[in-house]
Amino acid sequence: MGEIKAPVLSGRGGSRSESREPAAPTAAPMGVPLRKGLGWAPAFVAGFGAGASGTVAVALLLYSGEGMLRSLALIVATELGAFGLGLSTGGRSSEWNEALESLRGRWFFVLVAFLAAAGFTLAWDFFEGFGASAMTQALGLALLAGLPLYACGRLLRGINAVRTMTGLTGDGAFAALGAAAAVLVTGLGALSNVGVTSVVLFLIVILSGTARLQGWVLKPMEESVGAVEVTESDPSEALDAAGPETP
Repeated sequence: MGEIKAPVLSGRGGSRSESREPAAPTAAPMGVPLRKGLGWAPAFVAGFGAGASGTVAVALLLYSGEGMLRSLALIVATELGAFGLGLSTGGRSSEWNEALESLRGRWFFVLVAFLAAAGFTLAWDFFEGFGASAMTQALGLALLAGLPLYACGRLLRGINAVRTMTGLTGDGAFAALGAAAAVLVTGLGALSNVGVTSVVLFLIVILSGTARLQGWVLKPMEESVGAVEVTESDPSEALDAAGPETP
C-alpha cells in the first residue's frame, strides 16, 4: 500500500505551510467601464442647465432702449453671483453616505428650481403684460437668473465632493463646456424655434434623467468605498485567510 503523507503543520494554530495557488483576478462587473466613462455627464448637464437658464433670463428680461446696458449688467451680475454662491455652499462631507445623501438633496433642489422657472415662463406666455411691471421683472430675475444658477452651482459642489472622495478629479472643465454649449444652442436658435417654455421643460427632463444616471454611475463606487470603510472600521476583516503570522 502506498504511504499516506499528512500535511506539514507549522506555527501557532496549526496553519498549513503548503503553498497555495494565487487566486485568479476577479473580472470587473459588466457595465463598470461604461459607468466610469459617463462620469463626466452629470457635471456637463449641470453646466448646460446653468448656461441655458442664464440665456433664457437674458432673452426674457433684457429690453432694448436706453437702459439696455444697465439691464444686461444686472442680469449677468445676478447670474454670476448666484452661481458663485452655489459653488461655495455646503462643507465637504467626511462620510460617503452623508455625501451621497447631500448630493441627492442637491439634485432635488435643482429640479424644484427649474420647475419654478418653468412656472414663471408659462405665466409669461399665457398672461399678456405679465412681465411689464417692476415686480414681475424682479421675480423673473430671481426665478430665471438667480435660483437655477445657484442650484446648479450648489449641485456641482456636491458632484465634485463625491468624485474627490473616490479619488477622481473634479469636473469643472466639463461644467464650463456644458454651459458654453447651452449658450450656443439656446442663443442661436432654440429659443426662437421652440420657445422659452419648451426649452425650460426640456431642461427639467434632461436634469431628471441625469440625476438617475448619476446614481447608476456611482453604484460601483459606492460598493468599493463601502468596503474600504468596513475594513477601516474593523481591521480584522483584512487579515490573511491563511491565518495569523508566525512569530
